[in-house]
Amino acid sequence: MEIRSAFEVDLKVHLCSAASKDFQKIHDRFAKDTEVLTCITATKSTYLAEFIYQFRKRDQCQRVAQAFTSMVVKPTVLEYIYRPLGMRIVGDIQAKAQQYQSQRAFQQSLLEELIVEDHFESFLEYLHSYENFRVRKIQEAVAAYFSESTNLDKWRQQRLGEIVGKVAAAVSLTAEGTNGVLSDTKPLLERVCLTLETDGDLDVSRASLDGPFFSITTEWDRFVTCLMEFLAAMRLDLAKEFAQKVDITSLFEGLTIQPQDVLFNRVKGCGQQCPLCRAPCELEEWGHEVHEAVLHRPSGMMPHNTGSLSCSSFPESMTEDLHTLHPDWSFSTEDPSSQMPSAYWRYVLARFSERFAEEYEQKSANIPEEWKKITKEEALNSLKEVFLMGQSK
Repeated sequence: MEIRSAFEVDLKVHLCSAASKDFQKIHDRFAKDTEVLTCITATKSTYLAEFIYQFRKRDQCQRVAQAFTSMVVKPTVLEYIYRPLGMRIVGDIQAKAQQYQSQRAFQQSLLEELIVEDHFESFLEYLHSYENFRVRKIQEAVAAYFSESTNLDKWRQQRLGEIVGKVAAAVSLTAEGTNGVLSDTKPLLERVCLTLETDGDLDVSRASLDGPFFSITTEWDRFVTCLMEFLAAMRLDLAKEFAQKVDITSLFEGLTIQPQDVLFNRVKGCGQQCPLCRAPCELEEWGHEVHEAVLHRPSGMMPHNTGSLSCSSFPESMTEDLHTLHPDWSFSTEDPSSQMPSAYWRYVLARFSERFAEEYEQKSANIPEEWKKITKEEALNSLKEVFLMGQSK
């Protein structure tokens, strides 16, 4: 019993001692935690102010970097991509379609296409709205290029990579030696623009940099980090946009040079038309004073005051009078021994004589039997011969 009592006493002493030590540890920890809490409470406003300061600095950098990217960089990037695109499209179309090499070649292709399509309404549009007809055909050719071309997206992506690389290089060059240095961003951004104009051969609009918005004091390398992030995001967005199906209307709006306008100016010729039959002048020499049509049209192609259509051309006896009335035009009568030069229009008039009469509300022309025997192939062959003869003059 005495041994047991002594053991119990020792155990109680040991437990009390351990409890006392644990309590002391808890007390010490609480005291330390209290000191930390007191310290944090005392410096909370300082930490908060520092956090807000750093947050605002970063927010300020992001806002200015984003504005610079959207207002200065992106327009420059799009200009770099789309400025030469119009002429590239013209070059591609001319390489595939030889009719856009000259006014005469284009005129021949229109006439060939008309007779192959064999639509009276198209002939009527050509005869009465020649310029609008040509413009429409060119617009259709450009639209067909966009729908068929597989290189447009690849080419835009390539140009995008080139210009983003130029911008990144200009920013990096400006950032040299500015690590941790407080700087005014505006003169540094202007230097980026100047570097792009000098080394990148670009026209950068800096008008948006006017005013105080872009002038903030910050560590330039911190600002560059934000700027590079927005530059990468802009490139990703444009790459996704270029990968989508081409919207021709919006694409045209972004082109500095309109390909249809360039093509039209290259094939429009002098724009003069025969005062008698409205056939276009096909002389390609600039500055010519006397106009000449390779292929005049029979009078039955246009309405007349006589009340009936005629398939005759102007007689030889009228040639001198015509020169007197229209000294700026060269007229020649048909060679009666040859049917080929006008076989094209003879075929068309024989093919659609009733339709022309109905359209003009006049009596149909009296078509010679030999005209009715002309085939489509003969008409096309005569067309090629006429323009070949015109080239040899």
